[in-house]
Amino acid sequence: MGNETEPLSPELEKQVLSWCQALLKATLFQEPSPPAPPLAGRRGGVFVTLKRQGRLRGCIGQFVFDDYLEKTIKEMVLAAAFRDPRFPPLAKHELADLDITVSILTPPQPLKSLNDLVIGRDGLYLLHPHGRGVLLPVVAVEQGFNPEQFARQTSMKAGLHPEAYKDQGAELLVFTAPAFSTDPSEK
Repeated sequence: MGNETEPLSPELEKQVLSWCQALLKATLFQEPSPPAPPLAGRRGGVFVTLKRQGRLRGCIGQFVFDDYLEKTIKEMVLAAAFRDPRFPPLAKHELADLDITVSILTPPQPLKSLNDLVIGRDGLYLLHPHGRGVLLPVVAVEQGFNPEQFARQTSMKAGLHPEAYKDQGAELLVFTAPAFSTDPSEK
């Protein structure tokens, strides 16, 4: 895997966030897409979260680990802004106070026991015969969930009953999602 699991440098994180902002601006104003920052062939899954004034404005991610980060980040920032079914497409006037968080995911691993789950470090990915659900590590912290509550919420995120993670054929996977964000104080 090489550099794929190493975190991005702070400078590269800033470049990625600036690129995401430039992608959104280019799309909204029908301008050419800006070139991607040098991510040196890294691959990985990505979630992009958009917030305005501290409130969720879009969040979409992808658990595909064989695509280059440039491609996945671009797809996810545009999907979070324009294709999150919970929100209308991003409007030009929203760009000025939009905060962007990019989470680069580690490949999910089976979770043997909820006792092994570390709140704040681990995210949950439920694979169930009747649905899939994902919650990032930050959700458990923001909501004050314990491991069981986190698993129940992940089940409900999949559109299933709260105890679905215990069903036959269900599998809980754990991953980490190092995240970096724009700084709202710099706007």
